[in-house]
Amino acid sequence: MKVRFLLFLFLCLGSETFSQYYYLPSTTLGNPGGLNTDNEYPSGSGLDASWEVLLGGGNSTPTWSPIDTIPFTFNFNGSTVSTFKVSTTGVLTFTTSSTNVPVVANATIPDPGIPDNSVMVWGIEGTGSNDAIVTKTFGNTGSQQYWVFFSSYTAGSWSYWSIVFEEGSDKIYIVDQRHSGNANPQITAGIQIDNANAVMVTGSPNLSNVAGTDPTPADNFYYEFYYGSQNSTDMSATSNLTYPYLYINDAPYTITAIFNNLGLDTVSSMDINYSANNGSVVTESLTNLNLGTYISDTFDFNTLWNPNTDGNYDVAIWASNINGSSDLDNSNDTIRKNLHVFGSTTPRRPMLETFVSSTSQYSVTGNVDLQSILAPNAGNYTLLKYQMSWPSPGDPYYTVEGGQRRTYYAVNTVPRLVMNGVAQNNPIGFTQAEFDESVNLYSFVNLSANYSVGGQNVDINVQIDPIVDGNGVWNNLVLHAAIFEYTTFNNASSNGEFEFYNIMKKMVPDISGTAITNLLPNNPQNINLSYTFNGQYLLPPDADSPIDHSLGHTVEDFNNLGVAVWLQDVDTKYILQSTEASLVADIHENKEKKLLCFPNPSSGTLHLIIPEFTGQYNIEMYSLTGEKVYESDITNQKNQLNLDFLQSGIYQLKVFNHHSSFIKKVEIIR
Repeated sequence: MKVRFLLFLFLCLGSETFSQYYYLPSTTLGNPGGLNTDNEYPSGSGLDASWEVLLGGGNSTPTWSPIDTIPFTFNFNGSTVSTFKVSTTGVLTFTTSSTNVPVVANATIPDPGIPDNSVMVWGIEGTGSNDAIVTKTFGNTGSQQYWVFFSSYTAGSWSYWSIVFEEGSDKIYIVDQRHSGNANPQITAGIQIDNANAVMVTGSPNLSNVAGTDPTPADNFYYEFYYGSQNSTDMSATSNLTYPYLYINDAPYTITAIFNNLGLDTVSSMDINYSANNGSVVTESLTNLNLGTYISDTFDFNTLWNPNTDGNYDVAIWASNINGSSDLDNSNDTIRKNLHVFGSTTPRRPMLETFVSSTSQYSVTGNVDLQSILAPNAGNYTLLKYQMSWPSPGDPYYTVEGGQRRTYYAVNTVPRLVMNGVAQNNPIGFTQAEFDESVNLYSFVNLSANYSVGGQNVDINVQIDPIVDGNGVWNNLVLHAAIFEYTTFNNASSNGEFEFYNIMKKMVPDISGTAITNLLPNNPQNINLSYTFNGQYLLPPDADSPIDHSLGHTVEDFNNLGVAVWLQDVDTKYILQSTEASLVADIHENKEKKLLCFPNPSSGTLHLIIPEFTGQYNIEMYSLTGEKVYESDITNQKNQLNLDFLQSGIYQLKVFNHHSSFIKKVEIIR
């Protein structure tokens, strides 16, 4: 009935008995309320000019800003406040008469060095010339937010944070926004009422960042502070884990949800409920629970959901009868999710996106473990790898688009594997069962693609063939295409790897993809895409200076390119289908070349592509003395040969069947 879920939210009270504030970490990425959509850049160097400078940079010693005024009525700790000042060490105080400036070295709160009635991201500093404290108001009268933004502040390297006041709710937000890959913020985030009473975020005084380098709010994370006493009884349904796209022949379905205890009392019993399209309510009673404050658990309903027909269903889930009492906050009780039941289905080719770096030792193991599972499943998946900007100095093949995909998925560790857009795993220890899970999800769209390469130009043709009516189901659907290089070498760095596979080079046309509408059965859509790499090959020095595609490219060998294509719901992140495009024209418009073999020379791994594939082929390799050293069969257009057992030297590769044969010279270098 119940599967223990990891602790998701945490509460840390500097003084548990008397503190008048408590907080919740955000459950989604972005800015609170979505009001602030400005990009995060230094003041005067990219930040929107509408921000007002409260205090400029270059402060060699801790300094207070001038006194500022909140542009709306705001209550702090039960009393109206209107003015505040901010230190260059990240402390905002309503005690404007205070003269002692908090030092840079942060500590646990309450702390005697912090003035009464203060909010803080204590531990940053504004010593750099671009370090500025700026302010701006967002939203409409009655629900405005006033942002106090530490722009390009310093915590090891540049680090961006904000303290936000919200009109009407009197909420305070601490927003974690943007950080250099070299930054290592170790801050104290929280509120100090006086020398005896404070509330701080768990992890303080060594709280690090969740947000990454993205200058947009997409990867921002925030802590939401409430004034008052936390409810004793408050249970929230936070997620419906049921797969949203279902096949009618598989009914009935298990409904699975996560419930989170937001109350102070440990929950020992409760009822859980679900209803589809406001129909009859299914209620099940749970006992012998032990859900402490901010503990989340996952529950499967024993009563299966059995829709009578295909269609779209609005499924609501909530808890009630908490410890025999009513829930004291009904505003956060219910989670709703649209489930779509279809009458037809088609096999899925899973999309695997990995986030790795040549500067990460763990990426080595992740790549090896992942490949060990994928090797026997060749031709049954689409694989794309994004090289990341950390650990410092990051992979030189890091791209801005790769960073944007990382932000989209809220990836904050390497290595990381995202399957079909929603399931995240560590590729270290990846199993066949996990791969099978990614395959066994139903799809409702067929996808096929081909590509050709001429010089530095790549032409891509995609056909989308829906087998169901997708109108009203997928409202923000995009087709993504990514050009990748099968094998690269020049991005080798500090982790000992010297060969890298399926490395993303360019999204086509860009990171936004191509919007797709009007998915109807028996109504295929053809999408034609093209991209030309500019300039010459350039090897960026590190991830802090990623390739500028207007000036050059990082393609080592244009004979070595592939194209990944996938169809994704932007809102839910679900990938409906994927494919690896087939090569239909020879590289550099050389019509005589019928077999692609790379890398050549090779250290042991050899990729073969037969553009005009005509069925099963036999492979034989011979040494210069005529000895047969390898033989195998291939049944796919694209193949990977493991030749690690061969000694360094020159070999003759023969690929043949009843229709054609090819002979290539292959060099193995150890």
